[in-house]
Amino acid sequence: MIADAFTRSLDDLMAERLRQPNQRELVVQAVMTGFETLQKKPVPDLVTRTKRLEERVRKMSEQVALNFVNGRLVVKVAGSSESLMNELRRGSDWYEPWEKVDEIVLAAILVEPAK
Repeated sequence: MIADAFTRSLDDLMAERLRQPNQRELVVQAVMTGFETLQKKPVPDLVTRTKRLEERVRKMSEQVALNFVNGRLVVKVAGSSESLMNELRRGSDWYEPWEKVDEIVLAAILVEPAK
């Protein structure tokens, strides 16, 4: 009972953080900075694709949540954001898989943004 109340309290705290625009912007910047390090295939419209990806990441930052599930801290997303996270994890036809994307999102949510 106490553990459930503690977990709910932490879930609420993290949800409140993600309602803050500067926290969501930190998530976007962290993901896009990490994305720059991925191997990409030579495609003629790389800049356009990257801008579209950033738009999708920005939308995801408005829908992402951090929750405790079975005692583990996990990144939760739904709908099109879930498909984006899966795409980032597995790679696509123009970039390689990103094994650590969940850790980057998690860290960006937990880090206090600069004021």
